[in-house]
Amino acid sequence: MEILKRLVQAAVLGAMLTMLMACGYDAGSDSSTSSESPDAVGAVDDAPGSLTEPEGAECERLSADEVAEAIGAHDGGQHDYQLGGCVWTADSGGAAIHASVLSKDEYEAVAEIGEPVSGSADGAVYDDIHGELWFPCGSGMYCGVKADIGESDRRKEVALRMGALLQDRM
Repeated sequence: MEILKRLVQAAVLGAMLTMLMACGYDAGSDSSTSSESPDAVGAVDDAPGSLTEPEGAECERLSADEVAEAIGAHDGGQHDYQLGGCVWTADSGGAAIHASVLSKDEYEAVAEIGEPVSGSADGAVYDDIHGELWFPCGSGMYCGVKADIGESDRRKEVALRMGALLQDRM
């Protein structure tokens, strides 16, 4: 059942992306672009995670050293086609960290919505089975961290720590 749910979630996200491309999205048209430097992720004119965000900025939300503290040596981060945002995959052992900033609709389509959790932002929820932490992070957006780590106690600690870092940058 879980696999079917994930496939449906991936199909919904793929359909959303296809629709955006089919509607002729053009970053050079009347869309709002920020005059801020590329380091200003989610700058004044751009919603975090929006299509006008500088390419590669999604993987700058967490530093390489912060991710390495959680999972060790890793690939440096790649676009996360499962949850949006960025995924850093450990060079060995299969662990990974995902960080996403999504609209409410995207969040509802892909998030494993868990139970309320303390030690994070107001309104945060954590799903222990999947190691996913989600919280509102302003402007109608939702921030998420998935700690894909084998040990459940460490998974929650890492998700909360990475979530706090992400929250501080929003």
